[in-house]
Amino acid sequence: MGILLGAIAAVMFGASDVFASHASRKSSTIAITRTALLTALLFTPLFLVLKPFTLTTTDVVYAALSGVLISSALLGLYIGYTKAPIGIVAPVASVLTAAVPVLVDFARGQGLSLIAGLGVIIGICAVAFSTYQPGGRGSIRIGVVTGALAGAGIGLSFTLLGATKDTAGLAPVPIQRLAGLIFLTLAHPFFKARWIVTKRPGRSLAIATGLFAGFAMGALQLGYRYGDAGPVSVAASQFAAAAVLISAFVARQRIRWWQGVGLALASIGVALMAIG
Repeated sequence: MGILLGAIAAVMFGASDVFASHASRKSSTIAITRTALLTALLFTPLFLVLKPFTLTTTDVVYAALSGVLISSALLGLYIGYTKAPIGIVAPVASVLTAAVPVLVDFARGQGLSLIAGLGVIIGICAVAFSTYQPGGRGSIRIGVVTGALAGAGIGLSFTLLGATKDTAGLAPVPIQRLAGLIFLTLAHPFFKARWIVTKRPGRSLAIATGLFAGFAMGALQLGYRYGDAGPVSVAASQFAAAAVLISAFVARQRIRWWQGVGLALASIGVALMAIG
């Protein structure tokens, strides 16, 4: 059940990324991110009625740190796209997003079965294949560094959400969204941009980004309640593959043969993790 919820989160995260990429052509990245976080903050408190919760101080701290990490990581990722080839930044970020929660689980002594472990390895390979795009201008070194930092930040954010206690229910999600919004508000003086997106169609795209990302976080958090953080996070990290597939249908973007291989590997990896 946890793996399935992680996969559902991946699809919704992928849709959120597609909306964000279209919005970024019309508005600044930080304004889009803040608009998305504000949108999610308006409805994610409704998650509190879906599952009983009891928060500890540790849960609140983990959720808040998760919000700071994921908001800063997304900013770094998008900045990386402007400084380096996306074909370098995206695969590195995707692999780190998948790998960090697994490494943290191992450090805690939480092992995996042989089948689940194989699924994790295949899933990590899948995100590299499905997101790689040749070409683009910029520094490869900057691409590797920004991709690694962004991926590690997202992976650690997922890990912190997974570390909250089962009794916390879905309450960490709105806390995470609020913390991220506060962090980006404090960062506002360093960016020459509007606080939120105010003009159409960028505003509508940014709101859609927040809706899908908010529901994705809810599905991910629920997935952690039914499964180990590592495999669930790897399943959710397939959002890059989901974004490629959604773009192919919606924007009629071409899927190259290696991306097709990556999409197939993603399905196999998630299936093996579910079986294991």
